[in-house]
Amino acid sequence: MAKIAGSAESSRAIFWTSIAVTYAVVMLFPIFWMASMMVKPNDAMFARPTVWLFAPTFEHFNYVLAQGFHWSLLTSFVLCLVSTALVVIIGTPAAYAFARFEMKLKDDLFLFTLATRMAPPVCLVIPFYLIFAKLGLLDTFIGLTLAYMTFNLSFYVWVLRSFCRDLPVELEEAATLEGWSRVQVFRRIVFPLLRSGIVATAVLCFIFAWNEFLFAFMLGGKAVQTLPVSIPKLITSQGVRWGEMAVVGMTALLPVLAVVFVLQRHIVRGLTLGAVKG
Repeated sequence: MAKIAGSAESSRAIFWTSIAVTYAVVMLFPIFWMASMMVKPNDAMFARPTVWLFAPTFEHFNYVLAQGFHWSLLTSFVLCLVSTALVVIIGTPAAYAFARFEMKLKDDLFLFTLATRMAPPVCLVIPFYLIFAKLGLLDTFIGLTLAYMTFNLSFYVWVLRSFCRDLPVELEEAATLEGWSRVQVFRRIVFPLLRSGIVATAVLCFIFAWNEFLFAFMLGGKAVQTLPVSIPKLITSQGVRWGEMAVVGMTALLPVLAVVFVLQRHIVRGLTLGAVKG
């Protein structure tokens, strides 16, 4: 009986492992295909039947560098990093205040904050354009940073507020009885407990800003041009430059993968925070 049970358990493990491997291969194949297009010559790119063995070329990389796409990549990274940092600095105390403090019209104020995220971006970009034109913030790093911070802040506050509400209030009350101020309680107790939730939510905000196109297109310009806005330049009158598109696509994927890889421990803990309660 023990051998039969062991054999059944082993077969079940092999079956589910096969399913997981198959799923991973299916999900990763488009990335592999795009990576191969980075070094595939144009004459072999759409050959039929498919050419699997070819002499690699680096002409796609040369074109991307010549067109200055690396500066757009740097602009996007710095812009997303700064705007996300501002969202964390402003949004963390705001989320904690919504979760812990009683105030007049709190629910209405929170709904108003959330409504800025629920509105379609096309409804907000025109008012942003008119305001920024009056303030001289069009095609500036500061202007685009403020725009990114604005549409991510409401999402950050909304998500982090639920994390704050799941924290045991007894810890804060005990620290208050010991004579700690509200600032000390937040810095020494609340913030360490919220660290994983903050990281997980901040990574989502970074990804939203990284993929954003409409605000960058309308409020940016030649001086501040993000990578999503630069990509359409690869669609020319002669056709789409697929090799260069693959280079830019893989390059755009790397920073997000690096951030997720470095912070994966905090992201997993943050996304599961409060999922299981005793």
